[in-house]
Amino acid sequence: MTNQQLTRTGLALSILLGLAACGGGGGGSAPPPTQSSSKGIITAFGSIYVNGTEYNTGNAAIYVEDSPADESQLRVGMVVRVVEDGSGNAVAVYHDDELEGIVLSNSIAAGQSVGTLNIMGQTVTVDVNTVFESDVASITTVAAIAAGNIVEVSGYGSGTGTVTATRIEVKAVDLASYLTSHPEGVEVKGIVANHNATNKTFALGGLTVAYTNATLSDLPNDITNNIYVEVKSTVGLNASNQLVASRVELENNGHYDEDGDDGDEYELTGKVMAVNATSITVNGQTFLVNNTTEVEHGLMSAITVGTLVEVEGRFNAAGELVATKIEIEDDHPAATHLTGTVASIVIAGNNLGTITLTNGNVIKVNNRTVMHDSSVTTDRTFNLTDLVAGNYLEIHAYANGDGTYTTVKLEREDMPSPPPAPQV
Repeated sequence: MTNQQLTRTGLALSILLGLAACGGGGGGSAPPPTQSSSKGIITAFGSIYVNGTEYNTGNAAIYVEDSPADESQLRVGMVVRVVEDGSGNAVAVYHDDELEGIVLSNSIAAGQSVGTLNIMGQTVTVDVNTVFESDVASITTVAAIAAGNIVEVSGYGSGTGTVTATRIEVKAVDLASYLTSHPEGVEVKGIVANHNATNKTFALGGLTVAYTNATLSDLPNDITNNIYVEVKSTVGLNASNQLVASRVELENNGHYDEDGDDGDEYELTGKVMAVNATSITVNGQTFLVNNTTEVEHGLMSAITVGTLVEVEGRFNAAGELVATKIEIEDDHPAATHLTGTVASIVIAGNNLGTITLTNGNVIKVNNRTVMHDSSVTTDRTFNLTDLVAGNYLEIHAYANGDGTYTTVKLEREDMPSPPPAPQV
């Protein structure tokens, strides 16, 4: 961890200790509580939904990019780590983007929303569940992103040059305009490879970083291969397409995986990157698997690269994460793309209920549904209770086999313009 990360983790643990100290009588001192945390994307607000759980953030310490923040800076699609108190309350919420950089190329065709972007040598995969927003009025779709644009990506990275984007936000048309509001520059994280101490270069995925004049932070032994770092640049790419680093900082004590103390609980939902008889890697985080690991909705042998799972685990004394339960989430059909206008809504909670469209489709919403407002209203805290009859929706959902659909992602959009009248 960086010094800032240690400070914020210490704050979260001190709050947890304070909560435990308020817990009533008895002699002697209670042992320090273990930390319980959950990492996943924000799917909706009210207070905040992560991995299907609603967390009350009223008293939470919130950090964005290592700096104190408030909930208004959080957005749907951001990957966050929530430290909880066991009673549905968030003690702390941490968000760090995976990448904020210069687009080199875009493979996504006009009218499409699925494909890859090359952002400073990192291959960023965009799928139907990626949340898209833009601060540039002329860029209204992910397909319209062009080389030179500055894009912020939240998602899950491998640390070696690939990122699955859960949220993409266009920040500026170019680096010069971006620096007017972000003087710290662009940034990229990854595991150092191909370090050349003579030339003062190293690779992060497909990007070569030149650090001759960079400030080195939290690096007691200088730069070496296989450490996890964050690189910032105010210059951008040089003539050799190398990123000119202004700062190189050690991240997470140089380890890509999360840190934790013996007994700390950790939960993560995402896609499997690697799996074998003794371990499973989900969104870059490796869990050990043993004969006590419980598997729900299938067998361990059915889990392959790309399978969507929810993993619960505990850190052991060696700092390794051991999976206690793996729940296979890919036990339903592939998502179907639906559009339509709301006819009626039955609300059972902020993000729980049923929508009936004017075309008769019945859509179920639950605590895992990604709720995003892409309409002119652009309500940051949009959830089911904000919908009204007449709203136009774009929905990715899977069929339940009984004529209804369960929503994976729901976007409120402006009503599309009618087609022009035929020429007479």
